[in-house]
Amino acid sequence: MKRNRLIPIAICGCLLAGQHAALAQQHEIGAWGGMGHSFGDINNSRESLQFAEPAFGMFYRYNFNTRAAWYLGAAFGSTYGEDAISDDIYQQTRNLSYRTGLWEVATRFELNFFPLSRTKKDEWFSPFLFAGLSLYHFNPQALYDGNWVDLQPLGTEGQNVEEISGIDPYYRYQVAIPLGGGVKFAVSKNITMGLEVNWHKLFTDYLDDVSAVYIDPAILALGDNGDLAVALADRSAEGIDIIPLGRAGQQRGDRYRNDSFVFAGVFLSYSIVNMKCPMPGGGKGF
Repeated sequence: MKRNRLIPIAICGCLLAGQHAALAQQHEIGAWGGMGHSFGDINNSRESLQFAEPAFGMFYRYNFNTRAAWYLGAAFGSTYGEDAISDDIYQQTRNLSYRTGLWEVATRFELNFFPLSRTKKDEWFSPFLFAGLSLYHFNPQALYDGNWVDLQPLGTEGQNVEEISGIDPYYRYQVAIPLGGGVKFAVSKNITMGLEVNWHKLFTDYLDDVSAVYIDPAILALGDNGDLAVALADRSAEGIDIIPLGRAGQQRGDRYRNDSFVFAGVFLSYSIVNMKCPMPGGGKGF
């Protein structure tokens, strides 16, 4: 009789547990690893892909249902580029190079093409697309006399003499729009893995510190660290007996096309799912 009284309690408990398990499947935590690369005034050809650098991150994903999800993540990568590998003679002569780290916090919404469920055998795979918003930090540097020098404080295109050049300094914290997609695989009721490509639309052309035109060296020298700014603004004559490329007003970059960067890699996420409900009195679960 006592056992019979406990059965309704057990049933209610299991219903609640099942509801909690369904809720738990909505929440994922995960990590990803892969590569990062940039495209801009220096990295503007397929040859630049040789400079792809390692990138990684971690994330939280909330699944509204089997088709839609919200994602919050943090990522770190880096990118490097140099004119020397370009097929373009002008770019080779320009002889600029840079590196920068990329720190990012991003949120986005994801849409699965097909229903994706870790508990249904016929819903184990889906391509997906996403779009969102991110806050990122970059800090372009150039190698000079064996040391990596921050370029933004130098104002290599006249930002430190803006009253003359008319060019404002750029900010190293910026907003971007992540856009991309990939594929997801429900490996088990706890594990999802997949591949994704995450392209970032930027609102700056200074990821590589190159955008507009050369400034008169005499004017550039008036700013803070003027001599160093002059040396790193025009590197065309380094080690070569030619007339420097950087005449005042000469094109240095393409101001009409902003830079971009991309993260791509493999991700793995974990979701907590409740196990079987135990019977009252220590019996087998059902």
